[in-house]
Amino acid sequence: MIVDVLFSWASSIPPWLATIVLSALPVTEAQLAIPVAILSWKLHPALVYTLAMFGNALPIIPIFFGFTALRSFAERHAGWSVKWLDRLVARAHRKFGSDFEKYGTLGLIAFMAIPFPGTGVWTAVLAAVALKLPWRQAIPAIFCGMLLVGAIVLAITLAGGSIAG
Repeated sequence: MIVDVLFSWASSIPPWLATIVLSALPVTEAQLAIPVAILSWKLHPALVYTLAMFGNALPIIPIFFGFTALRSFAERHAGWSVKWLDRLVARAHRKFGSDFEKYGTLGLIAFMAIPFPGTGVWTAVLAAVALKLPWRQAIPAIFCGMLLVGAIVLAITLAGGSIAG
């Protein structure tokens, strides 16, 4: 339902802009924006990869540095939401904590490189916040993971498109 609404809205704006916006959203991220932009909107793969990586990178810094401030604000003004925010962080910690303890920042990159729902930039940033990773470690690892998963999704899309088309 949410994805249907997003795609309905996305079809009303230029495809290049829709690719950026869909890549920045936690529901779709680049894992869905790349195949849609190439297979449905017929954009060039190099352009799609560039736009999707730009869009996917947009929320990294604000989420990483803004989450603590958001939680403090929520604590003061919307106490009910703190429990929800804490659950988000706990879920990210459960999903990724053991990988990080074993593999460090390479685990964060590997976690992101699996193109499944819930393994994207948003979850990786929340996991980094939950694990209290220093930004100098977390942000480069998240960018590497993002670029890697983007390349994997692009390759799968191109391979699948050539088989189907």
